[in-house]
Amino acid sequence: MAVFAALALGWYAYRYYRSQRVEMVFVSEGAAVSDVRLTFYPDQLAFAAPSPPPPIGELQLHAADRVDLGRDLVPERAAVRYEAEGAGAGFVFVELGKPLPPITLRAPKSLRGRVGEPIGLWSFGWRCAGFVPVAGAEVLAMGGGEHGVVLATSQTDAQGRFEIPGIDPGMTALSVRVRAPGFALAQLPMSIEAEGPPPVILMVRTTSIRGVIHAPANVDLGPVRVLARGLPGVEARLAADGGFVLDHVPPGSEPRLVLYGLAPGLTHAPVRGVRGKNVQFDLVAGATVRGRVVEKATRVPMGDVLVFCGDDVTVRADSSGYFELTRLMPGNTEIVAQWQSTNRRKRQLVRVGRQPMTLSPGQVVEDCIVAID
Repeated sequence: MAVFAALALGWYAYRYYRSQRVEMVFVSEGAAVSDVRLTFYPDQLAFAAPSPPPPIGELQLHAADRVDLGRDLVPERAAVRYEAEGAGAGFVFVELGKPLPPITLRAPKSLRGRVGEPIGLWSFGWRCAGFVPVAGAEVLAMGGGEHGVVLATSQTDAQGRFEIPGIDPGMTALSVRVRAPGFALAQLPMSIEAEGPPPVILMVRTTSIRGVIHAPANVDLGPVRVLARGLPGVEARLAADGGFVLDHVPPGSEPRLVLYGLAPGLTHAPVRGVRGKNVQFDLVAGATVRGRVVEKATRVPMGDVLVFCGDDVTVRADSSGYFELTRLMPGNTEIVAQWQSTNRRKRQLVRVGRQPMTLSPGQVVEDCIVAID
C-alpha cells in the first residue's frame, strides 16, 4: 500500500508539474534546426496597453529543437514570436498544460504592396480616381491581428511600394499596419499566397492631437505613453516638459486617452482627445478601496462578481467575495458590483449592488461592503 500510495502521489505531482509547463518543439523543412530566437508577449487584448505589447522576455536556442517553458515566460497563455537561421518569422499561441503541435520552420517569403493617398473624383458621388504614392511610411507585418506581434518591418519607397521579407509562409492570421506622418493609421489583412497584383493600402489625411501632462515634481514621466483607447497602435511618447503630439487618429474621432506606464498610486480624470484644444492631464494621488461583495438579504459572500468604479477600473471578486480597486479618482463616487448568470430558459439574470463613497487623495479604504439585491 505504501508503494502504491507513493506511486500515486508521484503521478499526481508529475501531472501538476506538467500542468504548469508547456513544451515547444521545432522541425525544419530543410537543414537541422539551429539558433531559434523566441520572444514572448502577453496574450491579452487590452485597450490600456500598447499595440504591440512590450515583450515578457526572450530566449535563444542554440543547436536545440525543443524547449520546456514555465510561468516566467508563459503566464497561463502567451504569444510567442519565433525566427531561425534561414527560416521565416512566425508566431504561435501557447498555454500552460496544453500540448502544442510541432512548429515547422520554413524558408522565408515576402509581403508586397503599395501605400497611397486616394484621389477623389465627383461623379454622382465621390469616387476614387487613383492614388498618390505615400513615401517613407512605416510598414509592419503583424501576426494575430491589430493586437498581435510584429514579425518584420519595412518602409515605402518613392513610389509607395513596400516589401517585407522574412515571413513564415505558413502564417494565416497576417495583417499589415501602416503609419505615416499626417495620416490616420491603416491596418489591412494580407496573405503571402494571395493571387493577383499586390494590394494598395489607402491612407486618409488627419491632424494631430496635442496636449500636456501635469504631474507632481517627484514623478518620473519618462516611461509614460499616451494611448488612444480603441485605436491599437496609436500612441505617443512625452517630451521633456510633459507635452505630447498624438498622430494617426482618424479624422472626426475624439478618442478617450489612456496613460500607460504611470507610476503606481497616480490617477487622473477622464480625458478625451480634441483637436484644436490643448488636452491636459492633471495627475493626483489615487484612492484604494478594498472590501467584500455580499448578498443583501443573507449577508453571504458572493464570489466571481464584477466590481467597478466608473468605466475605467474593473476587477473580479475572488471566490470569497474580496476585491481591491486602485487608482480611483478622489471625490464622490460609487462602487458597483454586478452578478450575472443564465437561468434554465437561457435568459440572462443580472443583480446589482451599489455603495456610494467619498474618497480623498491617497486614501485607503479597507472595509467596503457592497450588498447585491
